[in-house]
Amino acid sequence: MLACRILNVLVTVFSVVTIPLQVVTTAVGGCLVSCTLGFLLLPLSVIWAILLGLLLGTSWLWERAERLRLPPLVALAHIALAFVGIPLALLSEIYVSLVPSMGDFEGRLIKLVTCWVWPFSLDYWQFRLRGAPDDTPATRLRYERVVQALRIAHAPHVPQPDWLP
Repeated sequence: MLACRILNVLVTVFSVVTIPLQVVTTAVGGCLVSCTLGFLLLPLSVIWAILLGLLLGTSWLWERAERLRLPPLVALAHIALAFVGIPLALLSEIYVSLVPSMGDFEGRLIKLVTCWVWPFSLDYWQFRLRGAPDDTPATRLRYERVVQALRIAHAPHVPQPDWLP
């Protein structure tokens, strides 16, 4: 959760710069996308796909590091991943903020939340796609961690499965 808290602080600090820029980039970018009949969105989507792949990949490595069973190795792996993942998530969040949404506000919000909840981005995507995860102790733990990360980021909640009280 510490990585998520650090990321939330950095996003808040950088939002002082990105929020005013959003107005300009959304207006100019929206006009450019309209002038190019939407073809400008193709390279922008490819860049997002690369960033998303890196976010989900580092999130997957974070989860795998927890299975090492030796606390010093887990801590070292998490520290190494945090040095890569936190700047990557921050860069991804800034990128999503500055790219015009073209009316897809829900998609933009999902992209932003994916960045905000790193290192639990993979779990967030899995719960968003599945809607109701399996009823196992491991899944419950992962779901509770995603909910904690969402609370830290002040983000919308993922769908609550039937088996949670």
